[in-house]
Amino acid sequence: MDWVQDYLQVLGTPHKKASTPYLKNLMNAHRHVFPFENVGKLTFNGEAFVTADVESFLWRHRRYHTGGTCITLNLQFSRLLDALGFQVFFLKPGGDHMALLVRAPESGQPFYVDVGTPVPLLTPLPLSKHKQTRVPLFAGEKVILMAGEKEGEYTYIRTIADRIVDRKWGFSIDHRYQLHDFQDLIHRSYEPSAPYMQQLRCEKWCARKRRMLSLKNKELTIRTHTGGKIKRELKTRAELLEALVSTFSLPKLPAETALDKLEENGHLPWKEARSLSGGFQ
Repeated sequence: MDWVQDYLQVLGTPHKKASTPYLKNLMNAHRHVFPFENVGKLTFNGEAFVTADVESFLWRHRRYHTGGTCITLNLQFSRLLDALGFQVFFLKPGGDHMALLVRAPESGQPFYVDVGTPVPLLTPLPLSKHKQTRVPLFAGEKVILMAGEKEGEYTYIRTIADRIVDRKWGFSIDHRYQLHDFQDLIHRSYEPSAPYMQQLRCEKWCARKRRMLSLKNKELTIRTHTGGKIKRELKTRAELLEALVSTFSLPKLPAETALDKLEENGHLPWKEARSLSGGFQ
């Protein structure tokens, strides 16, 4: 498959034999290259965008610097892993998210993998039977994977400074999901009331500077590996667009069109009225 080499070239990663260290390298590279963002969702109308073939996904990234949200990113990563010889399956944590179960090629050990999350999850998380696994992520953030009473059942818990910051996600590694099991979730994600149709989100891991970048509407947050945090409110549309170019290094991201859509629907008001941009090239 020609797209495999193309995908690896985009990631800047050589083709190697499937292994746990290689999985970790691929995951880290994926988080660095492909942003978690909903600009593409707001810009390219149509649910087919989410499940497009790999070639279209890579072309769109090269043309527009897009990545996607949970299903787009994890689906495409699963296709790459499968082509590279990994055993990979879909998970549905919480009933409204897509993550991946990947078996270690060396031992069959199950790992929880997620490249489609705003959380700085940069490494595969081991799933252990009948016990709790605490995995430090980044700058005081941790994930707890708690084994349930029934074998194969787990609860995903995210904490910052030992405080639970998200709702708990339950999932089973024995339930084998297919892509069609996510179609209703995809459809609902495009409804006007869906979260990512009412806000602007962009999250990106910067490997070189070892920092996590986060943009939620007008709020820019930069978190460093040492625990430092810089939070800044972007006061103008121009400031926001400049942040995507200079801070996130995503100059091709079609944010103008996404902002137009949010502003038209009253989701991202600015203090000064402005005319709409008229699309992107």
